[in-house]
Formats: sequence, C-alpha cells, structure tokens
Amino acid sequence: MRGGRGGFTLLEVLVAVAVAGLVITAGFRLIALSLDTLSQVVAEQTLVNEAQKVYLDFLAGKDLPDTGEKKDADETHVVKWKVDTDSVPVADDLELTFRRLTVEYRDREMILYLPE
Repeated sequence: MRGGRGGFTLLEVLVAVAVAGLVITAGFRLIALSLDTLSQVVAEQTLVNEAQKVYLDFLAGKDLPDTGEKKDADETHVVKWKVDTDSVPVADDLELTFRRLTVEYRDREMILYLPE
C-alpha cells in the first residue's frame, strides 16, 4: 500500500469492467438463443397440433380436398396440406395402398400416413 491510501488502481478497475462486460454480453447472447429456441419449439408444436387436426379430419371421413390450406389457430400463418396416394409391395402379388398426407406450416413439414 502506498501511504495508507485505500482503493483500487486504474488497472484493477479496467479489468473488472472488462470482465463484467464479457459476462453481460454472454448473458444477452444466452437470452437471444433461448428466445430463438422457444420460437422454434412453438412452431414445431403448432405444426404437430395442426397436422393432427387435418389427420383426424381425414380419418373421420370429412369431405376435404386433396390439397388445401387454412389459417392456424392464431390466424397468423397458413397451414397447407396435400394428399398423395401411394403403394408399396409387401408380398409377391400384394400391395399395401395408403395415402401420404403432407402438412406444411411456416418452414416446416410433417408427413403422416393414412390407411386406404
């Protein structure tokens, strides 16, 4: 100590401010990543919910066109669907026929299979 004076030197204060700045910057980055992840999870869950609604409508035998679109529950984005008929061979002369339901929401897509 110099002459009995207490306190921090300028270098110590600058190091403390730099460390605090790094911690605050890392905290903001973590918050931004968390918000982005939350947005993706919400979009994925909305896709699953909307795909289930369309799937159940087809299973219930409602008269839906093979392609269509509707607004989501929040009325903010469009949910689109498309149905294609396909088959796969399972035995010598036996084919399994099914319908492929593709549901799109924002930039995501889900494929569901419907029995024929």
